[in-house]
Amino acid sequence: MKKRLNVLSVLMLLLMAAQVVMTFVTGADAFSKGWQEGAAGEIPVSTWSAIGEVFVAIAVMIAAIVSFCCFVNFILNINRNQVFEWGNVYMLRLTGIGLAVVVLLISAEEFFHGRGFTEVFDDYFDVLIFCVFNLIVAEAFAIGLKLKEEQALTI
Repeated sequence: MKKRLNVLSVLMLLLMAAQVVMTFVTGADAFSKGWQEGAAGEIPVSTWSAIGEVFVAIAVMIAAIVSFCCFVNFILNINRNQVFEWGNVYMLRLTGIGLAVVVLLISAEEFFHGRGFTEVFDDYFDVLIFCVFNLIVAEAFAIGLKLKEEQALTI
């Protein structure tokens, strides 16, 4: 049973890493196009807008790194046979909340730049599903831990 959980956790980790890599790969073309247009002076950019975008980008990177590190810690805890512990609930909740922050900030920025709801929904729906899945699993772990504690107190 532990072996299956390890395999699925590593698979999920690989899928998260692939999502990040593909985001950077697909975003690189848009970045270089925007960089060239900005250098040519074709797009008037307000200073406050550019500063805001930098802060949003930094917040998204921090949230993504926190989510990734928490998920790696969760996998490492499972490999150490520390499955049903409150630390894992915390790690899964942080992973889910971090991904929710990523989706909300990126979606808000995309809406600000004039993209439609369906385009944004199509681009970030998979991350949102993973976010909600992590939060559901965290709550299932929390319920299991509460039941385990109550059972330990029963004579």
